[in-house]
Amino acid sequence: GLCPERDFKVECGGFSNRPVYSLKYVPDTSLLVTSGPPDSSLQVWQVSAEDSDVIKSVSAIPTENGTGQPWAKIAAISARAPWVLHGSRLNSVQITEAESRKNVYVAASRNSEELSGLAFLDCNTLLLCCAKGQLCLADVRQPQSPLEAVSVPS
Repeated sequence: GLCPERDFKVECGGFSNRPVYSLKYVPDTSLLVTSGPPDSSLQVWQVSAEDSDVIKSVSAIPTENGTGQPWAKIAAISARAPWVLHGSRLNSVQITEAESRKNVYVAASRNSEELSGLAFLDCNTLLLCCAKGQLCLADVRQPQSPLEAVSVPS
């Protein structure tokens, strides 16, 4: 991941005109993805060549949620292509290709519980954690299958 003072340094101001609640580096690219209020959309940034260190806005990835919805949790992987896993609720989890903004996967769930975190376990398997503690697994190879709740021993 990125480390302040090693990979970037903010001397004055910042690079975003909105709050950044989550920042993820997209592996094997020069891209960063951020999320934060006022909505759950994602902002895609590009870190310039080593001689300038400028972070510039490249695009935004819109989501289905409007203003006032929880900010999107994000994770990134580049096993097949630079993918960004994102969502604020269990029924809004999706994978978007970072460079083309093409939607690659949408999780099938009717549960609208808020997410506290999400992660790629590998290039095909996703782990989703709800705010109330429920864990769910999803398989990218089966986009229409419902999310499976994982039983966790107490």
